Amino acid sequence: MHFLCLHGAIGNIDNISIQLAPLEKELAKDKTATFHYIKAPVTVNPPEGFKECFGPGPHYRWMDDGGSGQDSMLNRIRELPVGHNPEDVMRTLASKEVMWKNRDSVMKYLNDMLDTHPEVEGLIGYSEGSAMGATYILDEQDRLERESRPRRIKCALFFTGWPPAAADNSLVLADESDITIDVPTLHVVGANDPYRYGALALYNVCDPDTAIMFDTGKGHTIPRAGPVISELAFAVQELILNAKSADSA
Repeated sequence: MHFLCLHGAIGNIDNISIQLAPLEKELAKDKTATFHYIKAPVTVNPPEGFKECFGPGPHYRWMDDGGSGQDSMLNRIRELPVGHNPEDVMRTLASKEVMWKNRDSVMKYLNDMLDTHPEVEGLIGYSEGSAMGATYILDEQDRLERESRPRRIKCALFFTGWPPAAADNSLVLADESDITIDVPTLHVVGANDPYRYGALALYNVCDPDTAIMFDTGKGHTIPRAGPVISELAFAVQELILNAKSADSA
């Protein structure tokens, strides 16, 4: 299966391809999957004091939240509030912020990219890229109903992340909405990830019958070495089989 890969906030093609290289190599052994990388459309600079964390530029984001510096969602998410559950945490965060301003233009950007690459059937997202990939899947569901436009994405692999945005730009949360990401999903989450509540809130809006949780035991990172790579590759193979089963049903 061919996957479209969406990097994280303040990222680029170079850094996400380096992060995913071990998994991509493992999956290429039996031609399970191939990856296609694209850059996000919003040019940004790393926040002051964090430039070394994001590697060489230029850097990009998927979402324009109208903020900059310490006022942006990206910086406030570094100090996630505390809540009784993942949905409470996301509500508290969202209530302080202007939501994404460029949702429609990014949806068009991804549509155009998929039209250019008809072989793509899956999405891989990291952090902000996961939220954008999840949002795109919901957008496909909506366009199928409104325009009878065929859906392209059959499954998704999410590394951390947070919930998608609905058509009205509000966060989709499991205890507020009946909206569900209905394609098979694989969620790679680290028990020590300080942003894990966002990833768990994303997991909670996916189909519980086909959503797979994969705990790395680490932080806000993509696994790059050790036995976890072969274990993750096996989970991706299971994800693809689930997608094919759902597509033939």
